[in-house]
Amino acid sequence: MKTLIIVAALLSAAPGFEDAVLLITGAGTLEELDESTLERFRALSLSPLDLNSSSRSRLLASGLFSPFQVASLLDYRQRTGDILSPVELGLVDGFSAQLAGALTHFVRMDSSSPPGRRRSGKLRAGIMVRGSARASDDTLFAYGSKIKLELGDVAELNWGTRTTYSDKTLRPGTVSAAVYGRKYLGKVVLGHFGARFGQGLAQWSGFSLQPYGSSSSFRKSGTGFSPTASFSPDHCGVAADFELGRWTAGAAYSFTDKTPMASVSYTARTFTAGAVATGKAASVFWQAGFSGVSIYGELAWKERLQACAGIVWVPVYGSRICACGRYIDGQPELLAGAGTRTLDAVLALRESMQRVTLKFSPSFAAGPLSVTPSLRLAAKHTELWRVEGRGELQLDLAGWMLRSRLDIVRSVATSWLVNAEAGHAEGKLKAYLRWTLFRIDNWADRIYVYERDAPGSFNVPAYYGKGWSLSLAASWKASRRHAFHLRASYLAYPWMADSKPARTELKLQYQLSL
Repeated sequence: MKTLIIVAALLSAAPGFEDAVLLITGAGTLEELDESTLERFRALSLSPLDLNSSSRSRLLASGLFSPFQVASLLDYRQRTGDILSPVELGLVDGFSAQLAGALTHFVRMDSSSPPGRRRSGKLRAGIMVRGSARASDDTLFAYGSKIKLELGDVAELNWGTRTTYSDKTLRPGTVSAAVYGRKYLGKVVLGHFGARFGQGLAQWSGFSLQPYGSSSSFRKSGTGFSPTASFSPDHCGVAADFELGRWTAGAAYSFTDKTPMASVSYTARTFTAGAVATGKAASVFWQAGFSGVSIYGELAWKERLQACAGIVWVPVYGSRICACGRYIDGQPELLAGAGTRTLDAVLALRESMQRVTLKFSPSFAAGPLSVTPSLRLAAKHTELWRVEGRGELQLDLAGWMLRSRLDIVRSVATSWLVNAEAGHAEGKLKAYLRWTLFRIDNWADRIYVYERDAPGSFNVPAYYGKGWSLSLAASWKASRRHAFHLRASYLAYPWMADSKPARTELKLQYQLSL
């Protein structure tokens, strides 16, 4: 009972969407992520995964869990039945109260019967349409749409297409259909699909987070084949996997790059190993955990030898010490890191790059006021040093928030950016108003800033020049089925020696959930 009370207290301060994404991915900042990653998490937030009825194959395909965590979840479900709350999820082996709080944005825990219940066949649908306009020297327009259909935990269909300001041609877009099995069949995916195995040396679709932002990013968790709703998928063809006890075997063919793929893996509660081969590479990978220690690695051939091996030690709950050695493209690389709930440090060394990252992010309450300060220092050397210091402070009170940020960069010269944001973060109507002021004289000193936007839009502009900006991001959930999103922004450069036109942008988006 005492443990339950402690866990419940920790979950009472569950992270927001952005912080939840950082915790699950292991990224140091949102600016380190890419469009497809944020698209996946936004899609899961709109259509959460059911932890109690989803099969092993579907749990892995979501990208939320490692093979160890999936094995632990399935074992817990078989022994004790449905998981009824985030508090209970935080007590499952391989999970923590903090991770369970983050997962509440992306999973649901429906329960209507004892273990072994029939699969859900409820049909759900989501339709998104959006349009945007940007005015600077001239006016540009862009539009797009997404449709997602789910038949319980049996099947799903994703379709999305869009134009951009630079590409005005509307194409067929991304189409991905998947059917999930319950016994021997894991899944069959037709159309666009993702393929991620091991530590990514032989096969890893799309974006791969560089293991420099935080100590949590050293180790990857391959999810095998999965459907995708990304606007920029890697593969299009057919993929399937089959399960026989703890063994999984799969195969795929990508018509886009004429690449065959085959894989086999074995997963137990504390050990997993496998192999993957494509028309261009092959590898074996493994991971084992025991007594607070996890070791992992991969050995691959991809035109030349590639290798990776690492260790994660958890001396006490909530802390970790990590080390990793990598040999990629003929270059050795050493990574070392340590982290707690409030402090994280990373050192990365290779011949062409050296990097140090430190982050301190405590959180505490002052009565009803939640205070979240953060200080981050990153120093990177390639051809020259780039040192960036970032300080942030967020205050939350009864659904209202106030946030400020200061970035100072020293590389070619000294640059800085400061912003302040106020908003209402709870309820049916959410709105955030942000003001930004910056002075960045050299492109090498540019500063990337994550901007709030409508779901499915990845907005991380690179600030450069001398100017200011003002933006408004708002959403209104009119009912369970209807939601509207708005983003309006203005960017001006009044202090530039060479005239640079101001830019105005307006974006509208509608989401229908059936």
